[in-house]
Amino acid sequence: MKIGVVVTAYNVEKYIEMCLTSIMNQTYRELEIIVVDDGSTDNSGKICDRIAGRDARVTVIHQKNRGPIIARLEGVRNAAADFISFVDGDDWLDKNLYSDLTKKNMIGKVDLVSFGAITYHSENDWKKTGDIFCEGIYSLYQIGDKLMPDIFWDIENGTYGVNPSLCGKIFRKEMVEKSLIEASNYTFHYGEDVAVLYPLLCEIKSISIIKNCYYYHRQRINNEVAGYFADEEYFLKLYVLYDYLKRKFEKTPYKETLIRQLDYFYMYSAGFGKLKYNDLAFEELFMFPFKKVERNKKLVLYGAGRVGHTFYKQLKRSAYGRLVAWVDRNYTIYADQDIQPPEVIKDMDYDYILIAIESEVTSEHVKIDLKNMGVEDDKIITI
Repeated sequence: MKIGVVVTAYNVEKYIEMCLTSIMNQTYRELEIIVVDDGSTDNSGKICDRIAGRDARVTVIHQKNRGPIIARLEGVRNAAADFISFVDGDDWLDKNLYSDLTKKNMIGKVDLVSFGAITYHSENDWKKTGDIFCEGIYSLYQIGDKLMPDIFWDIENGTYGVNPSLCGKIFRKEMVEKSLIEASNYTFHYGEDVAVLYPLLCEIKSISIIKNCYYYHRQRINNEVAGYFADEEYFLKLYVLYDYLKRKFEKTPYKETLIRQLDYFYMYSAGFGKLKYNDLAFEELFMFPFKKVERNKKLVLYGAGRVGHTFYKQLKRSAYGRLVAWVDRNYTIYADQDIQPPEVIKDMDYDYILIAIESEVTSEHVKIDLKNMGVEDDKIITI
């Protein structure tokens, strides 16, 4: 069984060779690799052509820049395989992705396979991501009963149900091609993957959710703001996405629950428009762990990144506890704020140390360091 891998590349000359190598080196060899160079102005196209010259499975398509939806649609249209997966040109794959899923008899058994991913900043700063649902195969009835109430947006926790990225999925070609064609008639500046995936999820009859992480999604620099959030027309473009999805959802048997999820997604996404005014817009992402911390206790806040700043703001506003210190190993870059080195903890009286760090790996390293400093385990709180 041949699997089509569509790679979209736009100005990724630093990463595209690593990306394509991770695909060509898959232990499953029956791959059709289609690279769409979406009008790159750097050397991405030339690198793709060079790599295609050494592997007959690789085909390169060069086109004017038309955005990710059109680029992916062009790749799908030129694929002969019945099953399609997508890879962004700056990301890469675990070498056993396709062989593992083939051995599990997943590809071809269901309409859609969704697997986990790693959001990757660096070797010591990465995080596992995936769908909120339990691993397993879901039939049409189970999709409606167990997945649809949260499939788009988990209202209680403020997060996606099924991860919105088209990467980290394997689709039946005819289904994803149809959804891409429909979305290609609109101009989306925000949420292109959302516009394609969630209408498609309303049409599938079966899905396999896998917790293993096989996809590595390279992240932008920490605290760097995506350009579309600061766009003067961000709210207008967000509404284009909202309007498109609303009209799609109204035609489904799941209309009521999906539109409710869409409304909450819209309210959540609108908050990021504050970034245009340099306002902190991460409070919805990082909620202070009130349930883990007793009120009026003496707290040390460890971490001065976006999580730490969010917790600091919430703590000050709520007057929930007494902040006795705010520490970070990179305290010197916060000269205008009262942030100290972690070593000051040794001479302090406190009830809890709250590690306000998003990366699970870095957070665990900090926890080990604190224990080595003599901090008791029950005084350390992680998010």
